[in-house]
Amino acid sequence: MTTLPAHRAALLPPCLPGVEVVSLVSARTFPRHAHDEFGLGVIRAGGHASWSGCGAVEAGPGDVIAVSPEEMHDGAPVGERRSWDIVYVDVPMVARLAGPEAARREIGFGACRSVDLASSTQTVMRAIAAGEAGEAEEALTDLLARVLSPGAGDDPAVSAPPSAATLRVRERIADRPDVPPGLDEVAALMGMGRTGALRRFRRETGATPHAYAMQHRLRLARRALASGEGAADVAAALGFADQAHLTRAFARQFGLPPVRWRAGRAKIVQDEGMRGGP
Repeated sequence: MTTLPAHRAALLPPCLPGVEVVSLVSARTFPRHAHDEFGLGVIRAGGHASWSGCGAVEAGPGDVIAVSPEEMHDGAPVGERRSWDIVYVDVPMVARLAGPEAARREIGFGACRSVDLASSTQTVMRAIAAGEAGEAEEALTDLLARVLSPGAGDDPAVSAPPSAATLRVRERIADRPDVPPGLDEVAALMGMGRTGALRRFRRETGATPHAYAMQHRLRLARRALASGEGAADVAAALGFADQAHLTRAFARQFGLPPVRWRAGRAKIVQDEGMRGGP
């Protein structure tokens, strides 16, 4: 029988300045304290009870917990222990991602039972865990806009045709697929602020700039691999950190790593040749 630890905390390797993600399993009761950063977390298992300026708060699996800088709170397990992941973002980074006005607002300590918000928070954490700085920055910008700028996340359905501003970004991605544009460059190309550019591009294409660029690069990679190019060469040509980075992204998108995908494709081609005729 495996015994869970009374307390275990792991800090994920950072990929964005001013941003930390901590994964915890703990039976500890934390005394009243405050943080210098904004914090957004998701309870994975168990229950978490807190006191804060807004009163008593209790969170369970799938709930989002949030705290603003200098906000006093404590924390205790509901039951034996609880586990949760939390992302801390310092005030200068919040100001850079969501704007100075957003950085002066308060999230308000509490528990939120929003499946959408929990999903957005987990997307940030997964991107940071994978070391995907561009994806993490976009996901965190969107998350902060949702919680600190009311109405910022309420995008309508994808519209068509895309605006000239969005087309400029798409052309830039096509021209230099090996160097995907960061959100600052996207905003400059679209002639608007970061959150506005992110929302418009997503509204008009159905994807964030980082996700759109990644899809474009992976389609190019698949064509190159199908033509016989080596995975290492394809990864280098398309700006992936290394072959392992390409392999992870390719498998996530297409369900198979490049080597298995190419082997399966070769078998399909061979079988079609053996059948003969259309």
